[in-house]
Amino acid sequence: MNKDKKNIKIGIATEEQVNKEFINAWHRARKGEISVPEERCYFLEPTTFFRVLSKRRIALLQHLHAHGVSSIRNLSKMLKRDYKNVHQDVHLLKKAGLIGMDDSQKIFVPWDTINAEIPLAA
Repeated sequence: MNKDKKNIKIGIATEEQVNKEFINAWHRARKGEISVPEERCYFLEPTTFFRVLSKRRIALLQHLHAHGVSSIRNLSKMLKRDYKNVHQDVHLLKKAGLIGMDDSQKIFVPWDTINAEIPLAA
């Protein structure tokens, strides 16, 4: 894994906002204004955002980041949670891009910081 600090910005945005941000980043990258990829993950509605980033899932991310690469079974034991529930949480967080998996099917958190942004105005 990369030793440089890796951050991801997550938030709530409309498809139109996401598309505008992508086009803006594309133009900035073509001009050489972006040297490091900017990782982003957006949810279209607050309900989904808070469902994915529940208190238990954030605790799972923090624990996995602190302890490094793990199997889902080992993670469930360390968290003292049911394997099935941890497996579901890992699957959802992996789908959202917040958890990675190596070649040996071990999971890890590739981020040092997750920056959450919730706009209050439309």
